[in-house]
Amino acid sequence: MILWKRMCNYSGQRAQKSGLRGSTRLLAAVLAMAMCLALPASAALSAPKQARAAKTIEVNDGGHLRLANPNSVSSTLIEEGKATGTLPGSVRASLAIGTSTVRVGFTIYLHGGTITGHGVAKFNAGQGEYASFGGSVAVNHGSGKYAHAMGSGHMYGTINRNSDNATVQVIGQLHV
Repeated sequence: MILWKRMCNYSGQRAQKSGLRGSTRLLAAVLAMAMCLALPASAALSAPKQARAAKTIEVNDGGHLRLANPNSVSSTLIEEGKATGTLPGSVRASLAIGTSTVRVGFTIYLHGGTITGHGVAKFNAGQGEYASFGGSVAVNHGSGKYAHAMGSGHMYGTINRNSDNATVQVIGQLHV
């Protein structure tokens, strides 16, 4: 910007010193001023773009997941299925079941990108066909239009002891 101001001042002085006639001097001064006035517009065009403001989405999604690795003898279940609600798509999750906790890692495949996160929940083995869990969940990564996704919330769910299929509910906020 300083260079442009110097050029503008220099052009006007040069026209005066060169002994040019009035109309030529006026034309040179107008051109010099036009160059100076064009600076803010050209500077705005070349200025780096500002980061876009984050948008907050209130999430209320449910998922019906089926066991993806039925022959596994591990205590980690790999589940796949559909998510419905605010962010519908496909889900792949791992549920590492301990005696009192469930650790969850997940990826949701959405139109335009993915959302990845993890959670920890208290595990209630209980009795009967279903065991339940409830705890917190966090989103820490994404791709595509969700590349800057961050968020947190709560998850609740059940696991069918006979089929190892899971039903999960997630409620929270996502910043994209």
